[in-house]
Amino acid sequence: MDPVSEYMVTVIKEVDAGASVRDAAKKLCEFGIGSLLVKKDGIYIGMVSEQEITRQLVAVDRDSNSTNVSDIMNSDIDYIDQSAIMSKAIAIMRQKRLRYLVVRDGETVKGILSVKDLLVYYEKWFELIL
Repeated sequence: MDPVSEYMVTVIKEVDAGASVRDAAKKLCEFGIGSLLVKKDGIYIGMVSEQEITRQLVAVDRDSNSTNVSDIMNSDIDYIDQSAIMSKAIAIMRQKRLRYLVVRDGETVKGILSVKDLLVYYEKWFELIL
Protein backbone atom coordinates (compact mmCIF):
# COMPACT_ATOMS: atom_id res chain seq x y z
CA MET A 1 0.00 0.00 0.00
CA ASP A 2 1.98 2.94 -1.32
CA PRO A 3 1.36 6.37 0.23
CA VAL A 4 0.57 9.37 -1.94
CA SER A 5 3.77 11.05 -0.70
CA GLU A 6 5.87 8.60 -2.76
CA TYR A 7 4.36 9.78 -6.05
CA MET A 8 3.43 13.45 -5.61
CA VAL A 9 5.43 16.34 -7.01
CA THR A 10 6.77 18.33 -4.08
CA VAL A 11 7.74 21.51 -5.90
CA ILE A 12 4.63 23.67 -5.69
CA LYS A 13 4.15 26.28 -8.37
CA GLU A 14 1.75 29.10 -7.71
CA VAL A 15 0.38 32.30 -9.13
CA ASP A 16 -1.17 35.33 -7.46
CA ALA A 17 -4.95 35.64 -7.80
CA GLY A 18 -4.56 39.11 -9.29
CA ALA A 19 -2.12 38.03 -11.98
CA SER A 20 -3.29 38.03 -15.57
CA VAL A 21 -4.17 34.74 -17.22
CA ARG A 22 -1.39 35.47 -19.69
CA ASP A 23 1.12 35.53 -16.83
CA ALA A 24 -0.26 32.22 -15.55
CA ALA A 25 -0.03 30.67 -19.01
CA LYS A 26 3.59 31.82 -19.28
CA LYS A 27 4.37 30.12 -15.96
CA LEU A 28 2.70 26.90 -17.09
CA CYS A 29 4.82 26.97 -20.24
CA GLU A 30 8.04 27.95 -18.45
CA PHE A 31 7.74 25.14 -15.90
CA GLY A 32 6.28 22.57 -18.30
CA ILE A 33 3.32 21.88 -16.03
CA GLY A 34 -0.44 21.86 -16.39
CA SER A 35 -1.68 23.63 -13.25
CA LEU A 36 -0.83 26.29 -10.69
CA LEU A 37 -2.17 26.85 -7.21
CA VAL A 38 -3.71 30.30 -6.85
CA LYS A 39 -2.68 32.31 -3.82
CA LYS A 40 -4.19 35.40 -2.24
CA ASP A 41 -2.87 37.02 0.93
CA GLY A 42 -0.68 33.98 1.61
CA ILE A 43 -3.54 31.47 1.36
CA TYR A 44 -4.31 29.04 -1.45
CA ILE A 45 -7.74 29.91 -2.77
CA GLY A 46 -7.94 27.91 -5.95
CA MET A 47 -6.23 26.23 -8.85
CA VAL A 48 -5.88 27.25 -12.47
CA SER A 49 -5.01 24.78 -15.18
CA GLU A 50 -4.73 24.54 -18.92
CA GLN A 51 -8.32 23.33 -18.89
CA GLU A 52 -9.67 26.53 -17.30
CA ILE A 53 -7.61 28.66 -19.65
CA THR A 54 -8.93 26.78 -22.66
CA ARG A 55 -12.57 26.61 -21.63
CA GLN A 56 -13.05 29.90 -19.84
CA LEU A 57 -10.73 32.14 -21.80
CA VAL A 58 -9.81 30.88 -25.25
CA ALA A 59 -13.15 29.23 -26.09
CA VAL A 60 -15.11 32.38 -25.23
CA ASP A 61 -12.57 34.80 -26.72
CA ARG A 62 -11.61 36.64 -23.53
CA ASP A 63 -8.45 38.75 -23.36
CA SER A 64 -5.64 36.98 -21.48
CA ASN A 65 -4.01 40.28 -20.51
CA SER A 66 -7.09 41.83 -18.89
CA THR A 67 -8.58 38.69 -17.33
CA ASN A 68 -7.31 37.85 -13.86
CA VAL A 69 -6.53 34.32 -12.76
CA SER A 70 -9.19 34.66 -10.04
CA ASP A 71 -11.82 35.16 -12.78
CA ILE A 72 -11.28 31.71 -14.27
CA MET A 73 -9.74 29.59 -11.48
CA ASN A 74 -11.38 26.59 -9.90
CA SER A 75 -12.01 27.65 -6.30
CA ASP A 76 -13.09 24.16 -5.23
CA ILE A 77 -9.73 22.59 -4.34
CA ASP A 78 -9.74 18.87 -3.61
CA TYR A 79 -7.20 17.64 -1.07
CA ILE A 80 -5.78 14.35 0.14
CA ASP A 81 -3.44 13.66 3.04
CA GLN A 82 0.10 12.70 2.08
CA SER A 83 -0.14 9.49 4.12
CA ALA A 84 -3.26 8.28 2.29
CA ILE A 85 -2.79 5.29 0.03
CA MET A 86 -2.67 5.68 -3.72
CA SER A 87 -5.85 3.68 -4.30
CA LYS A 88 -7.79 6.32 -2.34
CA ALA A 89 -6.24 9.12 -4.43
CA ILE A 90 -7.08 7.25 -7.64
CA ALA A 91 -10.67 6.75 -6.49
CA ILE A 92 -11.08 10.46 -5.70
CA MET A 93 -9.55 11.54 -8.99
CA ARG A 94 -11.68 9.10 -10.96
CA GLN A 95 -14.93 9.93 -9.15
CA LYS A 96 -14.46 13.70 -9.40
CA ARG A 97 -12.78 13.53 -12.82
CA LEU A 98 -9.71 15.40 -11.58
CA ARG A 99 -6.39 15.78 -13.32
CA TYR A 100 -4.73 17.24 -10.23
CA LEU A 101 -5.14 16.57 -6.53
CA VAL A 102 -3.52 18.76 -3.88
CA VAL A 103 -1.63 16.85 -1.19
CA ARG A 104 -1.45 18.10 2.39
CA ASP A 105 0.03 17.24 5.74
CA GLY A 106 -2.64 18.56 8.07
CA GLU A 107 -3.35 22.04 6.72
CA THR A 108 0.03 22.46 5.04
CA VAL A 109 0.20 21.90 1.29
CA LYS A 110 3.02 19.47 0.52
CA GLY A 111 2.58 18.71 -3.16
CA ILE A 112 0.43 17.93 -6.16
CA LEU A 113 -0.58 14.54 -7.50
CA SER A 114 -1.36 14.50 -11.22
CA VAL A 115 -2.56 11.89 -13.67
CA LYS A 116 1.06 11.64 -14.84
CA ASP A 117 2.01 10.55 -11.33
CA LEU A 118 -0.66 7.84 -11.48
CA LEU A 119 1.10 6.43 -14.52
CA VAL A 120 4.31 6.09 -12.51
CA TYR A 121 2.36 4.24 -9.82
CA TYR A 122 0.78 1.85 -12.34
CA GLU A 123 4.08 1.29 -14.09
CA LYS A 124 5.64 0.19 -10.79
CA TRP A 125 2.87 -2.33 -10.18
CA PHE A 126 2.97 -3.71 -13.71
CA GLU A 127 6.71 -4.26 -13.35
CA LEU A 128 6.07 -6.24 -10.16
CA ILE A 129 3.48 -8.41 -11.91
CA LEU A 130 5.65 -9.14 -14.93
